[in-house]
Parts: sequence; structure tokens; C-alpha cells
Amino acid sequence: VVVSPPSVFLSVVKSLLRPDFHVAAQNCWVKKGGAFTGEISAEILVDLDIPWVILGHSERRLLLNESNEFVGDKVAYALSQGLKVIACVGETLEQRESGSTLDVVAAQTKAIAERVSNWANIVLAYEPVWAIGTGKVATPAQAQEVHFELRKWLQANTSTEVAATTRIIYGGSVSGANSKELAAQPDVDGFLVGGASLKPEFIDIIKSAEVKKSI
Repeated sequence: VVVSPPSVFLSVVKSLLRPDFHVAAQNCWVKKGGAFTGEISAEILVDLDIPWVILGHSERRLLLNESNEFVGDKVAYALSQGLKVIACVGETLEQRESGSTLDVVAAQTKAIAERVSNWANIVLAYEPVWAIGTGKVATPAQAQEVHFELRKWLQANTSTEVAATTRIIYGGSVSGANSKELAAQPDVDGFLVGGASLKPEFIDIIKSAEVKKSI
């Protein structure tokens, strides 16, 4: 389990959690620290002993206009500094309705693959933008379809080993009620949980990781 609080609480949360719960920042800067007021560098996270960072979250792509290339650069730099990365990909409602979901997530993943050779410290998070905080959830079949296609893309464009070992997690209105069915999908390797992580049902979502073990 990796918990990702706002940056000002990273050290406090890390000090309160038991060691098998890891901590992630929600973002970091794209290159070496310098005069970038308000940004948090990868080096700062390393100094704070924060092992993980989330990059390319849809809100940053959409609201702050982070391009695929910018996110790819961020992922590569964070990895170069020793951080582990949860790299987010996903389509808007307009893109899904136009039938371009797979093209969109492939382009987002390609921008990372072009800059990264070692995927050992990358987790891919598929987060359909239309399902984030809206109460709408991709059906298990929709989630599995995209996860399967992402894994197939990795196999064709990186290696069979990367495709087999890279965790692809789902994010988008995950709840205690739907997590077991989603977790049972063969290519869903976990969840990126938003609002539900602040509720007691978060325990049920964590426990859904046991579903595949019992199949």
C-alpha cells in the first residue's frame, strides 16, 4: 500500500505509518532543482526519504497542460534520481466516445517508453478521466480491455518481460463496492484510489488484492 498525501504532510504521514505502508508525492519537477518557485524537485523527495511519486495525473495533464512529452521527461528524471513512479494514463469522455481511447493511452505510454529503458520501478495507472470523482466507473470489462491493450502495447514496443512484470493499476471512482469485481480482472493489478481512500471502505479496497489469490 502506497499513501499519497499533499506534499506538506509527506513527512508527517511517513512518520505515522508503519514501515510496510509506503508514501508517495503527488508530483515533482521535471529536472534538477533550481529557481522553480513552488515546485518540488525529485532531489527534495529523495532527501525526505519519500520513495514514490505520482506523475502525469489527469488533473495535471488537463488543468496544467502537461503534455505527453513533459510527463515522459518527468518520469525519466524521477527514475534517474532513484524514485519509483506511478505514471498515469487515461482518456477524456470525448476521446472515449470518439473511439480513440486506445490511441490516446498508447501515445501517453509511448512518450514514457521513448525515454525509459528500465521499467522495474514504474507502475502504470489507467485512469479514465470521465470516471474520476464522478461516481461513474469503467465497467470491469472496459477496464480489462484497456489494461489488456496496454500490456499488449508494452509487449510489442518494449519487451515480453516488461509486459509481464509491469503492474497496471486502475483509478476512477474505485469503491469498496466495486473493487472485488475489478480486482478479479486478469490484467488489473491494483488501484489508484482517490476519495474512497479517506473512508473506512478503503480497507475493503485493500483487501480486494486477495481476490486473485483465491481464484
